[in-house]
Amino acid sequence: MYRHSHLIKLGLNTNALWATRLISGYLSSGFANSLSHAHQLFDEVPFKDPPLWTSLIAAYARHNQPDNALHLFSLMLHQTKPDLDARPNHFVITAAARAIASAPQHLSFGQCLHAFIVKSGNLLGKVVVETAFLDMYSKCGAVHFAWQLFGEMPYRNLVTWNAMLSAHMQNSMETLGSKLFYQMKCGECYAPDEYSISIVLSCSAHNQDLVLGMQVHGYAVVGGFEENCANSIANMYFSCGRILCASKLVDFFHNDTVSKLLSIRGYVLNCSYIAAFRYVCSLDNVVEIVNTDYTIFVPLLTTCTKLSLVRVGKQVHGLFIVLVNSYKILKSLEENGTIIGCTLIDMYCKCGDVADGRKVFETWPWEQHISLWNTLISGYIHNGLVEAASVLFEVMPEKDVVSWTSMITGFVKNDMPQEGLNLLAKMYCSEEGYGVNGNSLTFVVSMEACTRLTDLEKGKQIHAKIIRSLPDFDARSDLVVGTALLEMYSRSGNLHHALRVFDSMELKNIVAWTSILTGFAAHGYGFQALDIFQKMLDNGIKPNAVTFVAILTACSHCGMVDEGLQYFKEMKKYGLTPEEDHYTCLIDMLGRNGRLEEAWLLLNGIELQDNWPFPDAIWAALLGACQLYGNVGIGKEVAQKLLENDEKHISRTCIALSNVYATAGMWKEAYGTRELWGKEGNDHREIGISRLSIPPSPGF
Repeated sequence: MYRHSHLIKLGLNTNALWATRLISGYLSSGFANSLSHAHQLFDEVPFKDPPLWTSLIAAYARHNQPDNALHLFSLMLHQTKPDLDARPNHFVITAAARAIASAPQHLSFGQCLHAFIVKSGNLLGKVVVETAFLDMYSKCGAVHFAWQLFGEMPYRNLVTWNAMLSAHMQNSMETLGSKLFYQMKCGECYAPDEYSISIVLSCSAHNQDLVLGMQVHGYAVVGGFEENCANSIANMYFSCGRILCASKLVDFFHNDTVSKLLSIRGYVLNCSYIAAFRYVCSLDNVVEIVNTDYTIFVPLLTTCTKLSLVRVGKQVHGLFIVLVNSYKILKSLEENGTIIGCTLIDMYCKCGDVADGRKVFETWPWEQHISLWNTLISGYIHNGLVEAASVLFEVMPEKDVVSWTSMITGFVKNDMPQEGLNLLAKMYCSEEGYGVNGNSLTFVVSMEACTRLTDLEKGKQIHAKIIRSLPDFDARSDLVVGTALLEMYSRSGNLHHALRVFDSMELKNIVAWTSILTGFAAHGYGFQALDIFQKMLDNGIKPNAVTFVAILTACSHCGMVDEGLQYFKEMKKYGLTPEEDHYTCLIDMLGRNGRLEEAWLLLNGIELQDNWPFPDAIWAALLGACQLYGNVGIGKEVAQKLLENDEKHISRTCIALSNVYATAGMWKEAYGTRELWGKEGNDHREIGISRLSIPPSPGF
């Protein structure tokens, strides 16, 4: 200010040279209104030269005010005359390109500017200018234009290569970026610097390409860049699941705030919540870390959620409130703090404290974004409070696909599948759901409802709606939706449609194979199920525990007892331990084929050997087989086992044993067993469930 007043006294304040220096002084001062003072001084100069224009245009570009920068640049083009040697130089062109890079909506203006430079020819071939346009195209998402310019450049330097590497990283083209790095290093023989290495490490972290990351790490060690790139290398190792390597690297080279933030996020990313909690507890000043980057609240609260540390979560919540009230971060939190609010609500609800979750929602100091509503609805559903979730859903001022899907999921997961389907119909048929279109998850959970209801007609309607509503849907590549369709058709008994969906899937995981296999096995097509199992093995798919349940079921239905026993033994080959369902299928298989003594000896032998009492369902399966063949001796022993394990099931056991006697023609003993059951007063019978499918309402 003193220099400015002095120049005013001397009458030099309107001189372009001195004005340029004064503007530079204002901008470097860091005062709040320095940019406005600089612009005011700029307006006082009657004859402006290119350096003066450049200084203010570059200042607006640096201060993230691209509209003002481009407005000034347009005025410069109109007011300056080429014959006065005032045409734009490479400094102002670079500043304009930087302004456009931060405002992609002005890409067309940038293309016109590029065309102007090519046409004029005076700046053509300047690496600085062309690199600025490369950066402009990449940040505006026009990578194809960047590639075209890159290919036409007669001269390239390291900055140019780094700009292209950064372009691929910014536009989610990490694989091509990695290939470009190899071309740069091996094809063009440019030695990468620290910035190049950091970009490629980001690419390998995004792709979880550990091999590339380790190669780049080795190059950084040889080139002497390891210390300066330590955080980038550690981030790569965290992203690739190598927690130990990452933590050792950070501990050895850095102990600054950035590395601490990186470590917390890395532990949480790899679901190492205990390690994350211990690491945070070991830090001296958590407040400093949180104050540096307030988004670290999200992994901190996630850790509390996963470990059910609601008391610690309340402390983190308290710290958040203190920072909001004490520091000037309110504006930034208003724009980006919704995710913290959602994480807070999720933490309280997942820890069972729904009341405090609701309190966070109601007292949220900024706009109640729709994400907050959705998170609270999910929290209610997680705690089984479907009615409360439904009430909240109805009063929502706005609903998106997440809102509808969360509520449908709540109904289905809480054994209310019909209500879930009714809500899906409401989403498509009422004004309330106007403009909302279901996504993959919406249809997957809706098909689960059809599966539970064995409502094939509704399932077919949803299948048709998927084809109409998801333009990119293809059962060949959409594994999640394709598997859900397969499950729905298999469970409903429509194996023809199930097989068509299965055959159309190019990508088949173990869930898809097991689903089609289970469908055939459960509906009595045992030999076809075994053929599918063999095809699965031929395709290199490793079976899981559910797969073997289906195989044992198929063998039981086909009477292939010896083959079933062999499959049961092969479970150890795949590292699987037999569970209740496997033993139940095995005993059912032996019992169906009259090998009751073998089943009895098998169960007793395993029970004595492993000192593990079998669940009642396994003994009940054997008792049912005894009823089928009228084997009184084993039936009495099995009934005694059941009564020893749980007297609550005395009614079911006595009825089954009575039926065993009746099958063997021992009517006196059968009546005696029923009379004994009646005298004990155990007349409680478990009520079965049946559903009646009403003719379908109008389609979705």
